[in-house]
Amino acid sequence: MHLAELKRICDPLSVRTVLLLPFEDEAILSLATREFPRATQHIIRKEDLAGLSPARIIARIRQVPVDLIIASIGNSAVRRNRTTVELMVALSRACYRLVRIKEDDFAIVARTNLVFRILPLLVAALVVGLGCVLWTYGLLFFYRLAPRPARIHHQTTTENLHRILFIRCDLAGSVQAGGSATHIAGMVNAFRRAGLEVVYLADQQLEALPSDVQQICIKPFEFLGIFDEFQLLGFNLQLMRRLPTIIRNVRPHFIYQRHAALSFAVGVIARRTQLPLVLEVNASEVWVKRHWSRLVFSSLATRCEALALALADRIAVISRGVLEQLGPYEFDRARCVLNPNGVDPDVFHPDIDGTPIRDRYGLLHCTVVGFIGTFARWHGVETLFEAAILSIRADSTLRFLFVGEGSFRSTLEKRVEDLGVQTMFVFTGLVPPRDAPRYLAACDILVSPHLGFEDGTKFFGSPMKLFEYMAMGKAIIASRLEQIGEVIRDGINGLQMTSGDSRQLAELILKLAHDEDLRAKLGRQARQDVISHCTWDANVERILQSFQTPN
Repeated sequence: MHLAELKRICDPLSVRTVLLLPFEDEAILSLATREFPRATQHIIRKEDLAGLSPARIIARIRQVPVDLIIASIGNSAVRRNRTTVELMVALSRACYRLVRIKEDDFAIVARTNLVFRILPLLVAALVVGLGCVLWTYGLLFFYRLAPRPARIHHQTTTENLHRILFIRCDLAGSVQAGGSATHIAGMVNAFRRAGLEVVYLADQQLEALPSDVQQICIKPFEFLGIFDEFQLLGFNLQLMRRLPTIIRNVRPHFIYQRHAALSFAVGVIARRTQLPLVLEVNASEVWVKRHWSRLVFSSLATRCEALALALADRIAVISRGVLEQLGPYEFDRARCVLNPNGVDPDVFHPDIDGTPIRDRYGLLHCTVVGFIGTFARWHGVETLFEAAILSIRADSTLRFLFVGEGSFRSTLEKRVEDLGVQTMFVFTGLVPPRDAPRYLAACDILVSPHLGFEDGTKFFGSPMKLFEYMAMGKAIIASRLEQIGEVIRDGINGLQMTSGDSRQLAELILKLAHDEDLRAKLGRQARQDVISHCTWDANVERILQSFQTPN
């Protein structure tokens, strides 16, 4: 249903209160303001629901009696199940209930859906999902007791590695941009440059990969998506059944897998088929789900993660923080390879002309400070905004280019409007990954103002944007946090700031804005350092070299 048809059913002037669940779709906030101008907005963001049980999520949604509720599954950064969202909307106290599918396409959620469509799916998912849980416990018991084949690294050399099966099983769905997509494309292209043929296996094709890369899709059981843990368990069982046939057809020489929650099938099949397995671990998925989402089957997920780590022949971790995060598990640390995120220096380089971007946004003859990434707390975008306000009071020639999307974007845009500094800020929204280098080229200074985690957990990230900044040969200001503080050496290849200190950040921005020679010097060294240590090619080389060293 289009918005125009919807407004015939629901008189905008009669709507006094609106509850919005944008998830990743920040555009519905401005849409609601425009279409329902008299309504008071209540917003529940995905971070507000993190860690809550399904019952507590429904209770949170039902707290506020509203005239209209709008939830969105558009622009989703994950595979978001429509039935789940419709169930949340149907159980609200709103008179009118909508789900935004995409752009101007809305679905009205009638409570009759709850009885005739949603509840039957829920019951079916519950029955099959609990079956997946019991089956998984059985497999875990068997593979913990079953004898394991001897490791085969002594037979494996870089000379006899020619074809790789690259597996992603986190059910990311239609996500085509962002860190994971860039990481996958970077590693696939680097493996190819190293002379290996790559076959990619996931739940959906990835557009960022070259057209001549063979891609195999295994579709998850959609009805299990009502509960993501059921769907992940179901997909793990699908891999157990289908992967042996795929391996016989593809005939890879080793497997490279991105670690995912509730997934160990790849390790089991790799052992059964005597194929070496490299497990790329960007974080403990148990930790991530416990702290940033929710984890109902916590004990089961922990056992799955332990088995996945035990079965891997090599474990590629993106930071020492991740290795420490895996501390409770028993596995041979000698099998670990430290592989931070990287960059392709032929894609991100100083010779890119940023003038068209500067011209498009009216940034000519200004000093441009740039940020690219997610508008979320731990990316430090609020710290940068506060520093920007302080900076422009001292230097009105400064301009700030914010590239990306996230939950804080609408808040920052509103503050810009309230302060009357619209000419000083540009919010581009998401841009295609191929265009990111041109936006970075339009900047004079680039900022990576990451924050530590609120619960005191040691920062374990490896920000991809940091390496992209360095490859552009730009002056960088970055937080003094774990790996970031190791990569950016203060006064040598960038400037370090205390995490969360907006006043210090403002001072550093002004320092670089007024010293072009210092910007050039820091940028040159950053480019040299990233080429030496932090490229996707270097990551692949470390992986391949690790096969030369027996366990």
